Amino acid sequence: MTVIEQSDPFHQLAGEHKSFLETKRLAAKFALSDLPVFITGEVGTGKKQMAAAIHHKSRRNSELFITVHCSQSEERLNHELFCAEGALNRARRGTLFLYEIGDMPLSVQARLLSELDAGLSARIIASSTADLADTENTFSKDLFYRLHVLCLQLPALSERKGDIPLLLQHMLAASGQQLHLDPSVYPLFERHTFNGNIRELQNAAHYMAAAASGGTIYPEDVPPYIKNSQKAKTAKKKEKRLTLMEKEEFLFILESIKGLNAKGEPASRRSISELSENGTMTLTPQQVRNRLDYLEKMNYVTKGRGRAGTKITIEGLGFLQSLQKQIL
Repeated sequence: MTVIEQSDPFHQLAGEHKSFLETKRLAAKFALSDLPVFITGEVGTGKKQMAAAIHHKSRRNSELFITVHCSQSEERLNHELFCAEGALNRARRGTLFLYEIGDMPLSVQARLLSELDAGLSARIIASSTADLADTENTFSKDLFYRLHVLCLQLPALSERKGDIPLLLQHMLAASGQQLHLDPSVYPLFERHTFNGNIRELQNAAHYMAAAASGGTIYPEDVPPYIKNSQKAKTAKKKEKRLTLMEKEEFLFILESIKGLNAKGEPASRRSISELSENGTMTLTPQQVRNRLDYLEKMNYVTKGRGRAGTKITIEGLGFLQSLQKQIL
């Protein structure tokens, strides 16, 4: 259980993207009400910070803001919430933040619902990473719809990557160090997929502040997993795993192109499609075009106009031999 007194954290919620500004606008309006707020968002999007900001903008800001982590054992959570000195009594005139309420045991959910029915006076803010409205989720629908009143969806960092420079500057300034980010650093962050969102970005800021040897942060000071993420993406894209059907289709198309090239005949989409009608698979001209687009992207064929048609490349011959070994 965490208790936060009267500091206002809204200034820490940096960002200028329209989706984030709209979220903050709604949060400020929700702060004026005593109705329950339900905050959703991916891991690391700042649900705790947003809940605290709502409390400190509310009329209850002189009272306690108490956070209860719901990922605890049934016994411990019951004690933390419902004992005489528990969170429900302590937050009677303040705000109770139920963090990751989707992890709350069913028996505790039932007891909390009873407290709400009895007229709980604390203002409730709940958060969840999981979609509790999903029909397959076992969370109490009764409790969910009691708390899911003022809904607030926090955008993922991938939706507001334009905020990354501002966020990094804000985070580095908060570290107390006088650090400058070289412009060459930003493209590395823009290409990275931040599954951990703001929390992962904060970790990167801590890393760079510790790794920098001077007053300026350069690409060599960026965490390795961010520097190397683009290489990993490119390699993954290049090494697309093909299904057996795709392999058989590519094998047929490349063999057809090779045979037509050898006879000096144009390897067009239509001619390849017509050849397929004589075999075990039938490919329409559009299907052939889609497969040829992939083969061209991988540099296995080159597409020419008119009678030039499509020609197989040296790389394509190597890919053809590889497919023949795998299938034939």
